[in-house]
Amino acid sequence: MISKSGMNKKERVRLALSHSEPDRVPKGEICIEAGIANRLLHSDYPDDYQHYERDRKIRELLKMDYINIGDWPTEFLGIDEQGYKHFRSVYGEEFIVAGKTKRVVHPPISSIREARSYRVPDIGKVSNELIRRFSEDNDFFIFAQIGGPVTVLDETFGMEDYLIYTVTNTVEMGILGDKIMEFETEKAKLFLYAGADAVLIGDDISYNSGPFLPPRIMEEIVFPFYQRTIREIKRYRDVPVLLHSDGNLMPVFDAIMACGFDGLHSLQPSAGMDIGEIKKRYGDVLCLIGNIDLDYVMTMCTPGEVEKVVKRTIDIAAPGGGYILSTCNALIDAIPDENALTMYRTADRYGLYR
Repeated sequence: MISKSGMNKKERVRLALSHSEPDRVPKGEICIEAGIANRLLHSDYPDDYQHYERDRKIRELLKMDYINIGDWPTEFLGIDEQGYKHFRSVYGEEFIVAGKTKRVVHPPISSIREARSYRVPDIGKVSNELIRRFSEDNDFFIFAQIGGPVTVLDETFGMEDYLIYTVTNTVEMGILGDKIMEFETEKAKLFLYAGADAVLIGDDISYNSGPFLPPRIMEEIVFPFYQRTIREIKRYRDVPVLLHSDGNLMPVFDAIMACGFDGLHSLQPSAGMDIGEIKKRYGDVLCLIGNIDLDYVMTMCTPGEVEKVVKRTIDIAAPGGGYILSTCNALIDAIPDENALTMYRTADRYGLYR
């Protein structure tokens, strides 16, 4: 039995994931953008997506309990004639980056009809060293992020072509999804071997109004891959497997549940994800993570209003355990510093289980 006195970060998150009450509500973010991290730390760390010292220190400052880590290898190909950086991802597509935008210029195969010839990405290009370092030197609970069959293919083909192909070439997209998830499952095993405590499948499947894809398409090329991936991960090591998706998931919530996930992030309130209703209907089987609004509350409200929302969310979602506090996506640069500090200081003071 874990004592609530002197509970560490890993223990706190594990209890929440198992629907038990730890000493206080666990908290954290799947991503903290470099700009806000540097502002809060009064530092000038590089703006890399992941950076060990920056990511460790900002989580210590805000007294977070978990960190989310992945690896998405890319090869730098040069600068194009317009001055944009040109890359190739481990999945095979070539893309250019302008600021924070990415545009696919060459998909991973020249024609969707060549799906059977697509080669599974090389797992040898994936590193688990950052996970290993956090595991050995810190007591953060570590989520290892892998990709999902929607987001990976959406990003490798571009959203418009992806959506078209799912309807016109469903079989081929299923073939590609099968190969992608074979690779992602191997990534999960690599990350677990390095010391990760759980796996997060990052797969945005919905707009604010509902899922991108028709239900019949999701039944063919999304949910079966979730089920198989979860089964294979748990066969390798019996750890929690969670789903991250923005948007309104209510039309497919039961189907997500049936896949076998242990938790769900991000519970976006501006997309109609009502934390009270979700807690009532699914809180006994899913750990709920997120729901602090980014569209308005964190980015535009006063610190006093942020404090009220954090307290109200804890009151609704925390009783009985099974809730981890975070924003409904990430701690983004657009959040005023005082609002970020208020959110986490309020949770630290108010989120105690009695």
